[in-house]
Amino acid sequence: MLRFLILILVLCLTGPAAVEAAPSVKVDVGGLSREQRTNVLAFLTIEQQRKADDLTEQRVRRYHQRAPDEIRLALQPYGYYNPVILPSLEQKGDRWHARYEIDPGEPTLITRLDVRIEGAGEQEPAILKAVGNLPVEIGMQLVHAEYERARQLLRAVAVDSGYREARFLQNEVRVIQARNEAEISLHLYTGEKAFFGPVSFSGGNISEERLRRYIPFEEGEVWSTQQLLKLQRGLVDSGYFSSVDIVPQPEAAIDNHVPVTVSLVPNKLQRYSFGLGFSTNFGIQGSVNWLHRRINHYGHRLGAEASVSQVRQDISTTYSIPLARPQTDVLEFSAIYRREDTTEVKNEITELRASHNFQRGDWREVLSLGYKHEIDDLADSAGVSNLLIPKATWTLVRADNRLHAGDGYRVDLETSGSAEAVLSDTTFLQGVVRGKLVRSIGEKGRLIVRADIGATGTSDFESLPASNRFFTGGDNSVRGYEYKSLGPVNEDGELIGGKYLLVGSAEYDYNVYGKWFVAAFYDAGNAYNDTPDSIFSGAGVGIRWASPVGMVRVDVANALSDDDRPWRLHITFGPDF
Repeated sequence: MLRFLILILVLCLTGPAAVEAAPSVKVDVGGLSREQRTNVLAFLTIEQQRKADDLTEQRVRRYHQRAPDEIRLALQPYGYYNPVILPSLEQKGDRWHARYEIDPGEPTLITRLDVRIEGAGEQEPAILKAVGNLPVEIGMQLVHAEYERARQLLRAVAVDSGYREARFLQNEVRVIQARNEAEISLHLYTGEKAFFGPVSFSGGNISEERLRRYIPFEEGEVWSTQQLLKLQRGLVDSGYFSSVDIVPQPEAAIDNHVPVTVSLVPNKLQRYSFGLGFSTNFGIQGSVNWLHRRINHYGHRLGAEASVSQVRQDISTTYSIPLARPQTDVLEFSAIYRREDTTEVKNEITELRASHNFQRGDWREVLSLGYKHEIDDLADSAGVSNLLIPKATWTLVRADNRLHAGDGYRVDLETSGSAEAVLSDTTFLQGVVRGKLVRSIGEKGRLIVRADIGATGTSDFESLPASNRFFTGGDNSVRGYEYKSLGPVNEDGELIGGKYLLVGSAEYDYNVYGKWFVAAFYDAGNAYNDTPDSIFSGAGVGIRWASPVGMVRVDVANALSDDDRPWRLHITFGPDF
């Protein structure tokens, strides 16, 4: 027993001293571009293991000895096969410093490019054009990523030209290291041209006649992988199906006409979604959405939505009928209720509306006819109005990324009106043009310019309901002012809204770190009835976060045109376009 206690005591006294801390390593790489350095560090074992718990002096030295070979491999994709590497390794206590000073050396140049097309497609115009525009050519520095891109591009063009079995008989890069030269061989065999055969569907619970409206090609057209992807995207985006599997059947081809089988798995019939958000225009806002994806085998839908905030309450239900081109062509019947209560404007709207949504070239077009019953509590138009309003809107969006655009623009055109002779209490004609432009400035900056212009023609402005008058101020208008707080006033100084609208904005965003941006902006504009004699302006700064589902914007704006020049907080959320 005494010996056992002595042993325990010895272990307690000597144990901590016997455990040595694992060494740590600092790794520096010099002489390379940022991209090359990143790739070298990814190859270096000493970098990957520098904080390992089981790292020892012997392993540090062994990893250091491997480093030159690993650096050579890391530089080869960029065309550097003969780098000069000066390695050094220093030890200070349990801290190691590994440094690699690198001269990449002379780049490897392409001295021979042998591209051949064989088979039925050797004279195919699209393939010959691709050959003439490959991202590799004699005299260029060898970059393996560009070679790979050239190889993939050549085959992709062949496949999309109908040669679905195109394959390379030879595709290689031969590097003559001693001379820093490279020879590229790309020999493509196209095979025979294929055509689309019959398309068959299984599953889905939608009538086949309706499903065929999603097919973007005709039987007998030249085979195209892009057209198959377009078919798949259309079926997936329809929301009817949880799975869309498209399988060519080359073994069943007749005269190179390849049948296609589409296997569909139905989605759940009903979808519910709930949301909670905040904006300074409306305050805290909650929403609930319900959708019945498939009322019948024709693919009709029924949806309902309700959103409630401190300022506005909306309830709507919509019955949708897909038409000839179901991806873009839809007939909708809607019932809408909206109540809005701001400091200056109070109104309540009930509307029945029929609308036709479709694509006209690059433009999204919506033609609608609505019957609106509106109750207003505004300075000069308290009362009830009933209007039958035909309306047309056109929207064009082009952007590199609709959520967080680097470059892009959007144009919205809108026209609407009513006539006393046709079930309406007043006659008016109104047009609105809205535009937004985003342009990159340097690597981290972007400029955002926005403009809204509107005009109304009417002989009886006092009979025009509040929802058809123009107001400004708020998160997406002139920041620094409350939502719908700016516009013409009556003799008592009460807001009445205007016949015309003119608002402009300029903003500069700068990426400071990751998905975070800082912003500076200037807004100006107003609604008016005769001439824009009073232009209100606001300016401020903000923070942006590019979230996975849209830009979160927090702004602090100064009301420059207000004598007291108060500051106002604006918080918004949503995609750039």
